[in-house]
Amino acid sequence: MTRSRRLEVELLRRQRSPGWLDGLSRANLLERLPCTPWRNALDCALWDLEAKRTGQRAWSLDPALAARVGTAPPVPLTPTVALDEPQAMAAAAARCDTAAPLLKIKLGGADGRDGERLEAVSAAWRGGPLLVDVNGGWTVADLRRWLPLAQRLNVAVIEQPLPPGADDALPPPPGDMRFCADESCTDRGTLPEVARHYQMVNVKLDKTGGLSEALALVDEAARHGLPWMVGSNGGTSLAMAPLYLLAHGAVCVDAGAGHLVHDRAPPLDVRDGWLHPPPPALWG
Repeated sequence: MTRSRRLEVELLRRQRSPGWLDGLSRANLLERLPCTPWRNALDCALWDLEAKRTGQRAWSLDPALAARVGTAPPVPLTPTVALDEPQAMAAAAARCDTAAPLLKIKLGGADGRDGERLEAVSAAWRGGPLLVDVNGGWTVADLRRWLPLAQRLNVAVIEQPLPPGADDALPPPPGDMRFCADESCTDRGTLPEVARHYQMVNVKLDKTGGLSEALALVDEAARHGLPWMVGSNGGTSLAMAPLYLLAHGAVCVDAGAGHLVHDRAPPLDVRDGWLHPPPPALWG
């Protein structure tokens, strides 16, 4: 039985127990529920409930978080180019806002053409800094093959170059480049091993099982000297709104907003590539 299936079975078992949600709060949720997307939904709902009951914004509920968010300014979103044919990716990159500090591109094609894709996008992006997201799609041989090209083309970050479990095979990144752990980094329990091989982490709400653990992961990563980026598994504006609290201080924010034909009302406030505080009626 896989870990995710074991957690699902545990949640189903708990649901059959009378009063299994009695007394559940932000303070005890991490101890009472396993790390799953279900816990994320409950945790974010509890943050929203407390904010609405107290008449505060969610980031004001924690003094350290309030200091980080400050006056709640908008934060820049990182544009993303999906994996495709090289020229299609170059055309997509050319349509992205050149004022963005970083462009994220998806690689990991099994056709051996990732070098072509990287060169085409870099030319369209005029040599600006790139974040390459491989989603564990390279082998060690692939990584060693593409690293010199990536360094030459101003790739600042390679996200999850090898599959989870193959982290021991990661070489040191060249120059100022960083390897970023995505699938290899879920919650704080994975961080000691991650810190041995990576120089950055991708924090996602569904992976961490909620905003509370995500914020704790960010703080713990900082103690390890690891910067973080914010990622998303998609969903409605309600699912992505809590990401705003993680975005302050992040290297980049890949929220994937605006991808739905039908969304929540009011939707997440995204204008000209900037993520604004979520409307209180939406969340927090």
